[in-house]
Amino acid sequence: MSNRFYVNEVQIFGNNEMFGYTYEELEKQGAEWTKDGTFREINITDPQALMDAVTKDTADYLKEVNCDYFDYEKHKDVHKDFEELKDSDILTTDKRSLINCLYDEDGQARDNAWLHLTWYVDERRVFTPFNLYQAIKNSVEVVKGKLTLKEGCIITAKMY
Repeated sequence: MSNRFYVNEVQIFGNNEMFGYTYEELEKQGAEWTKDGTFREINITDPQALMDAVTKDTADYLKEVNCDYFDYEKHKDVHKDFEELKDSDILTTDKRSLINCLYDEDGQARDNAWLHLTWYVDERRVFTPFNLYQAIKNSVEVVKGKLTLKEGCIITAKMY
């Protein structure tokens, strides 16, 4: 069975995934971690700090997997310096990912392109902070450039 991290019932990272900054921030906000890497539901009191932690973890993960990876076409390990990375490195897993979301094999626009694009956003790490925002947007407001909890609203987090 896999553990999943949820915020307002939306899974944020992949199955069995938790990253350092987010782990520490959740602990600061009241998570009591068990030996099996889970915690009971807590209320998030500082949504900006959680967003910052998730964003840092996401950016670090993307940098790591896109700078050092195995090229299956060339059958060898590849290293790119950070300065060599392109937007397409973090947005796609192959050169036609977005095209395949929008068009079928015959080049016709998909009737259900929105569904394929939704899957695309959910599956791409670069959108993890956006997905977190989608999960909390009704409970927060932006004040002086920072996410703050709206009066009377709660944000819950748990991992089980």
